[in-house]
Amino acid sequence: MSEAAGAARSGWTRRVPGTAVLLFFFLSAALWLACVLSYQFGQPEFVVALLALSAFFPLAWLGIGLRTHPVWALQIRAEPASVAGAVIEAVRAGHPTLASRSDVGRGGLFRGCDPILRIQEPSCFVGIYRSPLDSLTTVLLLPRSRDRVALDRFRATIETRVVPSR
Repeated sequence: MSEAAGAARSGWTRRVPGTAVLLFFFLSAALWLACVLSYQFGQPEFVVALLALSAFFPLAWLGIGLRTHPVWALQIRAEPASVAGAVIEAVRAGHPTLASRSDVGRGGLFRGCDPILRIQEPSCFVGIYRSPLDSLTTVLLLPRSRDRVALDRFRATIETRVVPSR
């Protein structure tokens, strides 16, 4: 039974973009600074309101943002050219076209990716990244579609083509 559970486990992991974390810290700092300034100007009602707001709003904003805009990553020990070929073959039904970092909207997320593909069905972006520090190649997937079933099926298709069988 544990073998079946291990076979069903996906290699895809959810990633958090660095910009989301930086914006979380910036928002928290801005609310706390506003709280301190309100205290300095003798506005205790604003201090209480800003403290309450700073306690939950940045976390809620980060959680909602990560839930509505997930980033998926699949890491493989393989050459980027072979991974890119396998990904293109796996997504052929989704009508892949080459995209640039500016098309993605989060250019920093796909920095260093070559190629970046725009997939029509389900709507998403796929990038292939090779780390200069180790032998891992990462497949990044940024969904634009809200159809979770189609995205899960799409991720499974990519994984079966890209990950070498044992």
